[in-house]
Amino acid sequence: MRHLYYTLQTLLRGRGSNIIKVISLSLGLLMSVFLFARIVFELNFDNFYHEPENLYIVKTGWMNKGVLSGGEGYNTIQTIPAAIAEEFPDEVQSATTSCSLFGKEYRLGEHKFMLPTVMADTLYFATLGIEVLEGNPQELANPDAIFLSHTSARTIFGSESPLGKTLNYSIGGTTVPMLVKGVYADVPLNTELYTRPEAIVSFPSIERHTRWSLGWNSGGNYDGYVRLRNPADANKLNKHLSVAIAHHIPEESGLELKVTVDPMRSLHLAKPTVRKMIWIMALLGVVLLFTTTLNYVLISIASLTQRAKSIGVHKCSGASERSIFSMFLMETAVVILLALLLIGVLVYVFHEKMEELASIPLSVLFAWQNLWAPLSVVALLFLLGGCLPGILFSRIPVTQVFHRYTSGRRGWKRVLLFIQFGGAAFILGMMLVVFIQYNYATGRDRGFRPERVAYVYHRLENPDNLRSVLLGLPYVESVASASASLLGFYAPHMVTDNQGNRLFSPRFSIFDTDYLDFIGLRLKAGKNLSGSGQLLVNRTFVEKMKWEGTGIGEHVNDLGTVVGILDSFSFPLAPDDSDPVMIAWTEGIESTLHVRLKKPFDDNLIRLNEEMQHVYPQNELLFRSMEKEMRSYSESVRIFRDVTLLASVTILFIILMGLIGYVNDEIRLRSKEIAIRKVNGAEVSGVLRLLTRDVLWLAIPAVTIGTIGAFKAGEVWISQFRDAISLPVMGYMGVAVTLLMFIIMCVIIKAWHIANENPVKSIKSE
Repeated sequence: MRHLYYTLQTLLRGRGSNIIKVISLSLGLLMSVFLFARIVFELNFDNFYHEPENLYIVKTGWMNKGVLSGGEGYNTIQTIPAAIAEEFPDEVQSATTSCSLFGKEYRLGEHKFMLPTVMADTLYFATLGIEVLEGNPQELANPDAIFLSHTSARTIFGSESPLGKTLNYSIGGTTVPMLVKGVYADVPLNTELYTRPEAIVSFPSIERHTRWSLGWNSGGNYDGYVRLRNPADANKLNKHLSVAIAHHIPEESGLELKVTVDPMRSLHLAKPTVRKMIWIMALLGVVLLFTTTLNYVLISIASLTQRAKSIGVHKCSGASERSIFSMFLMETAVVILLALLLIGVLVYVFHEKMEELASIPLSVLFAWQNLWAPLSVVALLFLLGGCLPGILFSRIPVTQVFHRYTSGRRGWKRVLLFIQFGGAAFILGMMLVVFIQYNYATGRDRGFRPERVAYVYHRLENPDNLRSVLLGLPYVESVASASASLLGFYAPHMVTDNQGNRLFSPRFSIFDTDYLDFIGLRLKAGKNLSGSGQLLVNRTFVEKMKWEGTGIGEHVNDLGTVVGILDSFSFPLAPDDSDPVMIAWTEGIESTLHVRLKKPFDDNLIRLNEEMQHVYPQNELLFRSMEKEMRSYSESVRIFRDVTLLASVTILFIILMGLIGYVNDEIRLRSKEIAIRKVNGAEVSGVLRLLTRDVLWLAIPAVTIGTIGAFKAGEVWISQFRDAISLPVMGYMGVAVTLLMFIIMCVIIKAWHIANENPVKSIKSE
């Protein structure tokens, strides 16, 4: 208690510097804890299943004469998981097949609920290791049965038991009453499941309400999972699976498959983009944590000359080095506690922005199983921030009661300041490349005009009426339709040569006559579509077909004749026009209707959707902004941009505090030197140069190293994007120069007073 009393008295006497400590610690800790908690969330993907190391996902590759065509993927044929379990009963505990090929809209009376849905069989829960809270999984053997997640059941039915209740669900265009047969534990957000299911519908419902082919002719649209008795058996399965499955394939199907299994647990971390993002976040977090910690140490050491006498008094009163050390540990603990309280206030006030940056609720980010990371950050800060100054202060000799202590511990201070400057350069450099990449991805010219365009997918029997309504609205500029928007085309058709050999699958869409001009696509040669059997293709298509000349007049399969060649354009997720594109003509109105609205776009889009709700209340026609949708494709970059911006602001504030403490201490230690220089005729500018030069000797190499580190990390981060901009070397140099100017200005502003002060005051105080 005596140590606590002395600690509180010391903190109250130096409340000015301690307020700075608390604020800088709060900002640095908040960002560090946020980043490390997000990393732990990524590392824990698919770790929630029962015995997750035993869960494997089926990987299938389609082959042609022993050669893979199209690569391998985690979609498989409906019967393969069951065949694996049959062939390897000693190694496979259970296997299941599921699919996510239907909608997610449910209705209960007038209420609508959107629940991501999986069609699954009776072994789904047992194989994946998801806990069933109510009901019997065998009910999934019956058609029209549904299991709800715990949260979905509470959302729809409240505190009532959902068992035996009915929900309406659309399967293949047919509205089907589904009987709730059970409830299962929520699937966490950090999962690589293709659909994170909030509702699971019985697999036999597909056969009852659709004409889909099951069995070996089902196509590769299913998800397959197997639970092994021992993970070591995976190698054995992968050696023999393809041969074993071949025994089950009917000869008339013509299928030739390569089948393997991959651990579900490693699926997320196997992605290069995820690994790169984790490394970058770890670097940012480490830089922030050490900058914050060392800034605290720097401010503490900067007060060494002021607190030396009080330490000497404690020692004269019988305090040992261990007691002094304990006092400083307690002081650090109190400061960190105050910082954590301030962090709690900041989280409460800005929780919505933090959840946006994290892309997940804070309750999930800081779940109990993830708390070890934030607690480790706090513990490390406590150990470094408390021990380093504690050791230095505890070694102050007792004679300081009688003599002025002049040791500035400059070696320590300069090392700490060096690390701070390097960390600031690193984070500011990363912020530069993230900003440039985001602006490039969202703002560059892609060869068409998405400005003020809104679109909607519809299933109207008579879309001509909708077109007439839209053209009659005063805020609608023009209307056109296509089967797929410029956000991305599918590739449903295989192009063959004259001998019938399969060549490639181009990106395909159907345009009406107005759509080309409406969206702003240009032609390099030929004319626009105007009749049946006419096609537009791009230059890549011509090159893949190996046509001589422009390609105008060439015939493509049974699809039509080329009448025009598209000028260069790129889809939002593609860096260039390297994908072959083919566009056909329609006389009517296609399924994606587009409108170009007049200014102001946002207000007119709201008016448009209100008008559609009034005119078509049953069809729920919701127009979306094409530009907003394109920006959403770069959402992860935007979030990372905001994180680096906050980290940059935080670290600039932290080094500002550290720099102020360092300059204050230097001025205190060198006040007599400065005064004598001024008495001997030194100008104000000379005094400022004296103090600035000492800081620049540290800042220039530190900023250089930090900038080089940012350049290398930026190369790693930007390599994950197909559509990426080259790294601006001059931009990094600009960041380095700007940071150095910031440091110089801070020193000049802080030292201005002492440089202009009457030297007599400093000499008298000595």
